[in-house]
Amino acid sequence: MRVLAVSDSHHDISCLVPALRKFAAKVDMVAHLGDGAEDLEEAARAAKVPLPRWEAVRGNGDYEPWLQSRLLVGSAERPILMLHGHYEGVSESPYGVVAAASQAGASLVLFGHTHRPFFEEYHGILAVNPGSISRPRGRDFPTFALVDVPEEGNKWYDVEFYEVDRSSRRIRRIEVV
Repeated sequence: MRVLAVSDSHHDISCLVPALRKFAAKVDMVAHLGDGAEDLEEAARAAKVPLPRWEAVRGNGDYEPWLQSRLLVGSAERPILMLHGHYEGVSESPYGVVAAASQAGASLVLFGHTHRPFFEEYHGILAVNPGSISRPRGRDFPTFALVDVPEEGNKWYDVEFYEVDRSSRRIRRIEVV
């Protein structure tokens, strides 16, 4: 399973559109991690691409009643926890989202809120934040991530981060450390 992870679009689809143009047909799911989930359908229309399966969670700036604050997706063998992270205190530490993933039985947690790309493994749980697709912090350009989720439990996740140049809308892979 391949997941396009985006977060914190905040009703600005200008960088979400090129990300969908490039990757929508190459992923099994788009995961929006809060603060602008309804932007996905608008961006897909603007990009003129079909939107693959998508899931979204409520961020602190979302008010749609259909959004949940946490969502477990993926397979029974490889569950993925999606959440925004503001309730778990991600601005101070990733430990809250890692604890939530452990409690949910997930070995991967996708989260947003900080607007900063991040990934780290904690005792067998991978925590990934794609950064913000519209309002980056600590970087010049908006970011997102592609996460390959292998079906086999003995193989680990592969995470690639990308940034979108605001002026040219060019996408380039970046290293996040």
